[in-house]
Amino acid sequence: MLTAINTTDLVISGLLIIGILQLALLSTAMLRKGIPPEAIQQMIPALFTIWIVIWPVYMDAHWLWLGSATLASFSLLSWTLPQPFWKQLRTAWRYSTTRTIPGQPPALKLPPLTPLIIAFAITTLWFQSIPEFGFGLALSLCLAFPAAHWVDHISTTKLHIRPLGFPAQPQQTLAGHLLFITTSTLLLSWSLQVYHGTDWRPLIIATLLAALASSATRALIPGQWFMPAAMLTTGFVMWLL
Repeated sequence: MLTAINTTDLVISGLLIIGILQLALLSTAMLRKGIPPEAIQQMIPALFTIWIVIWPVYMDAHWLWLGSATLASFSLLSWTLPQPFWKQLRTAWRYSTTRTIPGQPPALKLPPLTPLIIAFAITTLWFQSIPEFGFGLALSLCLAFPAAHWVDHISTTKLHIRPLGFPAQPQQTLAGHLLFITTSTLLLSWSLQVYHGTDWRPLIIATLLAALASSATRALIPGQWFMPAAMLTTGFVMWLL
């Protein structure tokens, strides 16, 4: 017989599955309205923030794997099924394969959102091992990365600010990286404060170094693979510190 706490985990997980189904329906609806796939993809991590903030409520962290598994299931179905809905979902969720480095080999064809799904899995592993790290990393993944993307986009397309020109990420800007570092530092510090009740000031230096490592990874890794790479790098730096 399930206890009240385990029932809570079950209910939250059920709501998560319903939420991912709604996300898939919303993604196809936005695509039909003419919203670019890139905008839809940047919306997805931010919406998962609603789920991430509930992570400390779980009594059994193994339930968190249901999030990555459900998202991966929808991704695989969109990749394999020929029905119009799944084709639209594949278009909405598939990252651009445009080359950014001269001479770069053709991009490996994988199911949509694969880098994001792997990044979620990495944050889940961190949360199971060190909750205060995994919680902050997941929040950074959902908030700092999309925020930096939109600052980069607005800076280059609306304000005509010259991008930094990194070979792997030629559209990234200084403003985007500064926002990313600031946001990541605050989220990582808040995560540690939630679990340990430590004053924020001693945490800033350590989390700032971790955020700088994450920012460097974001600039150096091509495509969307900087997301899982940054989750590994940032978590490792925080563990060392």
